[in-house]
Amino acid sequence: MHPTTRIETAFWYGCTIVILLGAALYNGFPLVTSDTGAYINSGFHWDVPRDRPIIYGIFLRLASLRYSLWLAVGVQCAILAALLLRAVRVLAPRTVAPGWRVGIVLLSSWATGLAWFSGQVMPDIFTGIGLLTMLLLYFDDHLGRLGRGLLLALLLLCAIMHSSNLLTFSLLGLLVAAVAWVVRHRTPVLPGRRVVPVLAVVLSGWLVLPAIHAAFGGGFAISRSSYMFLMGRLVESGVLDKYLAKRCDKDTPPELCKFRNELPNDAITFLWDGQSVPNRTGGWEAHETEYKAIIQDVLTSPRYYPLLLTEAIQATLRQVVSVEHGDGLTPFRENSNPFWKVQESFPYELREYLSSRQNQSRLDFTDLTARNQLTLLLTVGVLCAALGSRLRHRLTARERLWLLVAITGIVTNAGVTGSLANVLSRLQTRVVWVLPFSVLCLLVAHGPALLAYLRGWLRATPSDASSN
Repeated sequence: MHPTTRIETAFWYGCTIVILLGAALYNGFPLVTSDTGAYINSGFHWDVPRDRPIIYGIFLRLASLRYSLWLAVGVQCAILAALLLRAVRVLAPRTVAPGWRVGIVLLSSWATGLAWFSGQVMPDIFTGIGLLTMLLLYFDDHLGRLGRGLLLALLLLCAIMHSSNLLTFSLLGLLVAAVAWVVRHRTPVLPGRRVVPVLAVVLSGWLVLPAIHAAFGGGFAISRSSYMFLMGRLVESGVLDKYLAKRCDKDTPPELCKFRNELPNDAITFLWDGQSVPNRTGGWEAHETEYKAIIQDVLTSPRYYPLLLTEAIQATLRQVVSVEHGDGLTPFRENSNPFWKVQESFPYELREYLSSRQNQSRLDFTDLTARNQLTLLLTVGVLCAALGSRLRHRLTARERLWLLVAITGIVTNAGVTGSLANVLSRLQTRVVWVLPFSVLCLLVAHGPALLAYLRGWLRATPSDASSN
């Protein structure tokens, strides 16, 4: 590569990173949530949390160089920038001008609020990064051995960043493998040499993550508190109330029967409120045996299956449309866990942290949420119009399958997080941007054909009307 070309490439790549850092720069400091402190603590003290993997904590320790959280979010944005530019190259190969490629990323970030996740000290951005990595592994025809190996390593990292990622990517990998096997004689777009390594890597996460936890003294487990999140879902769905109604009149009722009338209506309160039943009666660990027994009893009783299925479908649908921005981005000043951990691990950034727009209550997500929702509506409209007309023949099999896998990944994320954890906007908005980005790339790639089709349709409409 010519030195001038290298400099130009580095310049546009740097511009893309700055775009993805835009929200953090506007805020004046990387964005934090109530969980940020727990992640910083886990990495800096090599402590495996009971309710989440240690991986993102280790990432923060290494990427920040124990010096600045700006470095950590900078690494996140650098990884995402490389993937986005690569995806533009795959979906819109005729867009050779680097400025246009960066422009697509800029428009996508503005329309979807992507930068508000890439600039967070949270593992949420790695859900979208993981889905984009899978898409490139499946459909990028120009990946060499080194590039494919790096993407597979990145996919494993994304999968073990969060337990919901591990389940989401495993289910998606299995679904894609099933589709590839069914259409193996019809299209060469999804050959086994691409599908099998992806599936093997995400499934290996079920051994890699517990092994890492065991190495740091956290036991060989994905999460030591998964039973609590399942109990939270049983509380919110009403299944637990139905279960207790049948069991509390028995000779040996569960201990939870004493507090049946005090159970909240939502999982968040049950899990995190200091005055919730589990938290004021000994904490999560004190109820592990009882709660696991209840969960096992429910899951092995067919009478609850219709209700569980109905609630899972409802939670998935609610999660799919929960795409509001700003979830969890409230001020975290003195006497909050993020404040304490920034003070402890990054003391020289504490003033900057406290003076950020977030901690000055100067962030308003109303316009961004409206813009994101409009973008998603337009995206769905474009997809319906394109796939329901002659334009669908303009899309190659690879492009159609890309869209199918992206949609499946987004819905799978909604199903996993909504059914097994909580219906939260943050958990869906963190990944839904992949679809508008993909559609925008295809619009750019097929812009001339689309304009020609619309021009022909407009010309034909008056004559059709006069003939009638």
